[in-house]
Amino acid sequence: MGTWDTALYGSDDALDARGDLIAAIGLPDEPKLFAACVGMLALLDPTADQLVQVSAHPALAQLPAPLHEAAGVAAMVGASGPTLPYSAQAKQVLGIDGSFGRVVEPLLELRETIALARAIRERCMKVIGEGFVYGETAIGGVLGLLVELRELGVACNPDVVDEWHASFERLMLPADDEADRDPEQFITHWAANVRVAFELLATQPDQKLLGSDPTRERRSKRAR
Repeated sequence: MGTWDTALYGSDDALDARGDLIAAIGLPDEPKLFAACVGMLALLDPTADQLVQVSAHPALAQLPAPLHEAAGVAAMVGASGPTLPYSAQAKQVLGIDGSFGRVVEPLLELRETIALARAIRERCMKVIGEGFVYGETAIGGVLGLLVELRELGVACNPDVVDEWHASFERLMLPADDEADRDPEQFITHWAANVRVAFELLATQPDQKLLGSDPTRERRSKRAR
């Protein structure tokens, strides 16, 4: 395992777990769902294998010209575009300043992006519901994806998050035992970021960016 930081995305295992969840997202056949999926993939992981399949996918030809063009641009790994800046707390726990990929506004404006994001959320929640293992940082990749979805306005059930938090705390060792097993306090600092993630996920998002213009929404939020 390569571990270089105590943020949720600070280990190879965490990034692998995040990547596995994204890799499991299939491209839908329904044209607007397909376009929404391409937009979400371009935002969350611009190197996703699914994006290679976009140009040959039957749904692409069924899109109106503006969405057809936007989906084509989104599928290009080297395409330029703004990333989505994250809030201060999200930056802290994730260890990144904003989205890995770029905002392709015509795709994220589709209402269907909300359905796609909720489906990703449910997959993440199922993984976390299987429980935590002491010292295993891979779960950070799953929690981190939920934090990213919250930045987009997709909330988790706070009662479920509270259950996760309680389960996590039961797993943590007493302070004396922790000091013996974790002399450099890596797990202690990592766990602090996990707790902040739980606190974030238990609260309602500050804004809802999917199904609207995410760049304009974020600019308006900053101007207030």
